[in-house]
Amino acid sequence: MRIALVTETFYPAVDSTTTTLKAIADRLVDRGHTVRIIAPGPGLASYRGCDVVRVRPLEPTGGQIRAAIDDFEPDLVQASSPRLVGRKALKHARRAGVPTLVVEQSPVHDLAADYWRSKVADRADTLLVTAPWMVDRAAELGAEASLWLPGVDPRAFNATLRDPWLHDSWSRARAKDGGQAVVGYVGSLHKRHGVRRLAELADVPGTRLVVIGDGPEREWLERRLPGARFTGPLQTGDLTVALPTLDLLVHPGEHETDCHAVREAAASGVPTVAPRSGGAADVVRHLETGVLYDPADARDLRRAVTAVAADRHRGLMGAAGRELAVRRTWVDAVDELVRAHYPAPAPIAA
Repeated sequence: MRIALVTETFYPAVDSTTTTLKAIADRLVDRGHTVRIIAPGPGLASYRGCDVVRVRPLEPTGGQIRAAIDDFEPDLVQASSPRLVGRKALKHARRAGVPTLVVEQSPVHDLAADYWRSKVADRADTLLVTAPWMVDRAAELGAEASLWLPGVDPRAFNATLRDPWLHDSWSRARAKDGGQAVVGYVGSLHKRHGVRRLAELADVPGTRLVVIGDGPEREWLERRLPGARFTGPLQTGDLTVALPTLDLLVHPGEHETDCHAVREAAASGVPTVAPRSGGAADVVRHLETGVLYDPADARDLRRAVTAVAADRHRGLMGAAGRELAVRRTWVDAVDELVRAHYPAPAPIAA
């Protein structure tokens, strides 16, 4: 098949949409499909032999997207969390009679609900969401969505990549009060991800916080977490070492969808503390692969982190998380996507 993947962000960006899209593109290429990626510019013009058509910001968006689709003649236009670029692509694909599929990875807020329904859901022949709670949310908004769960790369993310030297540095092993448990956060530093709750962990006994990511809340957090280590965003190669070097991951977002960081931490043998809400509640098994806390209780996050950090047997939760995570790899997830949700390819003429 010829598949146009349309996205609002792409490599070298470091975000959830890029993680998903790269994994999909990788598997489609491996299976012999022809892929074109349409994404905002600037950026690289090819990825694994696929054209990456960059939408130039100072020129009309619609005409560029129409040309990118018409020139490619795709069998399917797939849009990831459509915003400006994705909505234009869906509009043109619908007019051109090309099947459309949407993978919605972002929560839809009330103020944007009507616009999302008319510009995204109504233009999608197939609408997929990446967390069970989002299926119910789509129904509330008058749209029918199916669940498609992301996967993980268990070869890239595994406990064997744990770096003892880095762990010693993060845990301040050589300081008088060293040997602290390394509590990590991985993701963008936006208020919507609940990152301000990290300030509650400023002085949890026996721990040191490591914040991996960047965003507008970084300065606010740095003022309130003077003992924390802020690394900034890490590319995949560095993240595959950083994640297994943590002792536990904390994931405070209450409306998470893909939960890539949680899945990758689990594959890396690291237990997670997360709220009993949103997508994380379906990924973390309470007291088996991590701990789910009550987000309505202002003290419960701190209690949960304190308990897991002090647990000498937390490695058992990490091992259980690894065993569960490897049951759904990106190969499994993308093969299911193609098998269950892509249109059947047109027969080859004799």
